[in-house]
Amino acid sequence: MPTYDYECADCGPFSEVRPMAEYDRAQPCPDCTLLAPRLLTAPALGGGAQEATAGPATPVRPHMGGCSCCMPRRLSAEAV
Repeated sequence: MPTYDYECADCGPFSEVRPMAEYDRAQPCPDCTLLAPRLLTAPALGGGAQEATAGPATPVRPHMGGCSCCMPRRLSAEAV
C-alpha cells in the first residue's frame, strides 16, 4: 500500500499508509483526530522491508543511467 501525505490545520503534516482506493479521502490526524486533506504529492510506493537473499547484493542505481554521473570518467588530452 502507498504512503500518502496529509496536513492537519492544527498539528501540521503527517503520513499514512492507505489503500489506493482511499487516495482522495481526508484522514483523521493521529494527534487531534480532525480530518486532514491529502497533500498533492506522489504516493511513496514499496520501500518497506527488504528480503534477505542468498546471493551477493547487487548495487542499486538511483536512476537508469546514461548521464554524466553514471558514465566512466574520461581522461582529458592533457592527462594522457
